[in-house]
Amino acid sequence: MRKTIKRMAALLLTIAVLMSCMVTLPASAAFWNFWNNKNSHQESWNDESWVGAWSTSPVEFNWKEMLNLGCIKKEYGIRNLTFRTRLQPTLSGSAVRITLSNEYGTGPLTVNSVTIARGYERLPQAIQTWTKQTVKFNGSSQVTIPAGETVTSDPIQMSVEALEYLTVSMYFKESANMKTYGLIGGDTYIMSGNFAGAATTLGVPMRMNGDFGEYAVIPALTGLEVYAPGASSVVLLGDSTLANDIPLLLAERLQDAGIDNVGILQQAIKGNRLLDDGAGLLGMVYGESVMDRFERDALNQPGVSKIFIKVGANDIIHPNCESMKGEAKEVTADEMIAGYKQLIDAAHENEIEVYLFTRSAWKGYTRNLLGLKDDIQWTQELDQMRQEINDWILDADNPADGVIDLDFMCQDSNEATQLRDEYTTDGVHFTAQGQQALVDAIPLEFFN
Repeated sequence: MRKTIKRMAALLLTIAVLMSCMVTLPASAAFWNFWNNKNSHQESWNDESWVGAWSTSPVEFNWKEMLNLGCIKKEYGIRNLTFRTRLQPTLSGSAVRITLSNEYGTGPLTVNSVTIARGYERLPQAIQTWTKQTVKFNGSSQVTIPAGETVTSDPIQMSVEALEYLTVSMYFKESANMKTYGLIGGDTYIMSGNFAGAATTLGVPMRMNGDFGEYAVIPALTGLEVYAPGASSVVLLGDSTLANDIPLLLAERLQDAGIDNVGILQQAIKGNRLLDDGAGLLGMVYGESVMDRFERDALNQPGVSKIFIKVGANDIIHPNCESMKGEAKEVTADEMIAGYKQLIDAAHENEIEVYLFTRSAWKGYTRNLLGLKDDIQWTQELDQMRQEINDWILDADNPADGVIDLDFMCQDSNEATQLRDEYTTDGVHFTAQGQQALVDAIPLEFFN
């Protein structure tokens, strides 16, 4: 009898525990959408329906040196690290997959564990654990990426809403060969140990701020696609004048206008040039020239139908900076125009449209690098090249599919050499108001 009572008591206790667990399960719409998606049968994937919803341009970057971690031997790196990156896709879809890059790695890079989950707006290091899924590559939860290559994950059955927060967590037992990073587009936190599946973490933000700009360091992760039949992506290709919130602001504007079948991809690199690779003290983070990265960062993006280009200021400015004289190659307006034409022709050959922004004014910009003396002074002679390029962009014979003229952002539209104070932080880079003004200047009919 006592045994029976004990068994019944144990059974009741078990039921009580189960019931308590059940009532703590989230009952939100997001949870049930996730549950239904996870338990539905996997659809037959059509490669053409995978569309880019988020991206960042990879550069070669030694963060251990940049963050003054000289005590760490380069050949060993730091072991047992988790990187947690929170990002916002710009397009909705019924499934996702991610791309990891080891393009600049010095050897094979092994990612030992990857998860993806919904995140929170106000809790950047926390995930909604009931949405967490293991990311696999050819059926394996671990992947080794050869040097110079990228890998794309297997499809993950997870519905995604445009502009919601998603969190990708990656665990590395070894990181010595990690040299490929994005520097814009997400918030990454680093911690010691395997926290790929943790509900929240106490990681250190991988963000650098200084006179040279702000960088959000994103290791290995370079793209996120969603499964969205009938949708397409738009690439914003450029320099620091697009390496900001403009892609998200544009995505918000399209969503508000009911244009919900377009993903916005940020392929902007601070300090980037049209014709030449980065030079000087921070040359490696300025990336390869647009001419060299155009195929990878624009033409080959999943689902791309249009490319918006705003690059060229640094081709004029960098060769005339005191810190880069003799290192940054000088170019002419004719050489730059020929470069733009080459990009447009390559895109048109792939049935991709190209839209050009005029080169924005920069009078007053001095590039006070690292707190040192002014690195450059604006002159009418230097600005003449920018004006010649703009004349060509605005000419009716320009082969681009459309143009966005930014002269309205200038103090004096007749002279158009200096940005309005409310639009710029330092004479060349945009304030939040300036970024919104640029986005509002893009005609919505370009996306029809």
